[in-house]
Amino acid sequence: MIATTVSPITSIAASIAGDRARIEGIVPEGTNSHTFEPSPKVAKLLSDADLILVNGLKLEDPTLEMAQNNKKDQTQIVEIGTLVLPESDYIYDFSFPKEEGKPNPHLWTDPGYAIKYAEVIRDQLSALDPENAEYYAANFTIFEKQASELAAAVSA
Repeated sequence: MIATTVSPITSIAASIAGDRARIEGIVPEGTNSHTFEPSPKVAKLLSDADLILVNGLKLEDPTLEMAQNNKKDQTQIVEIGTLVLPESDYIYDFSFPKEEGKPNPHLWTDPGYAIKYAEVIRDQLSALDPENAEYYAANFTIFEKQASELAAAVSA
């Protein structure tokens, strides 16, 4: 089972995993992930996870802390946004002031970054489940094509 935090990551992970992995989102759709406080029920979900996918960039610190405290020893926590966005590209603004040290974490709204998220997820699923690596790669190719088409349409 793959635990994810925010719904965009849950959606991307489900697109890549297809029917080969169970994806369990933690932060309910429509819930403010910046203020979300995970319930004790989430600790159980995290303790059962084989992989935990979070955005990082300080978006879901309470959930990340709970994951670190409750995960199985061999379970990796992957901070996708932190992996794909170099610190030199952090964006700060009135909602995400630099002095608070929390950059804008909403990278998935950019199709190019959504593709990078999908790449990380594909690679993580393939490492965890090498027998289905080709399946994850094929799903990634479909996702990449759709996201690229969206990027082209938006820029037109």
